[in-house]
Amino acid sequence: MKSLSEIVSSFMGTFNVGDYEAMLEFISDTAVYIDPNGIEHKGRAAVGEALAPGFAVSDSKSHYEVTATMIDEDQSMGLVTWTLLMTAPDGTQSSIDGLDILHVRDGKIILKDAFCKANEIAVRQVA
Repeated sequence: MKSLSEIVSSFMGTFNVGDYEAMLEFISDTAVYIDPNGIEHKGRAAVGEALAPGFAVSDSKSHYEVTATMIDEDQSMGLVTWTLLMTAPDGTQSSIDGLDILHVRDGKIILKDAFCKANEIAVRQVA
């Protein structure tokens, strides 16, 4: 079985090579993805559907640059900071900075909690 560090690194790498199917292989059947807007996507199919747009920008004009990774073996968790660098058709460049908190069990991601720096704050109701 791959180490936690290898799982986190390989998972993040699937976005730059545009390998959606490889990304899905890292997701557990019961995984939860909490997107930057605070919306929960439950189950492998829903997580895959929510992450699919990220593969639409996986081309030569965009690239996810992992800026730092912290691995916590005791918690089976990886923290990954990244920057999505994008070039528009007119040559204008922009970027988005973010953080993924990845929880892994039995070699699969069971929780992906994503945060991005944005102009608007996502507010969700607490029960």
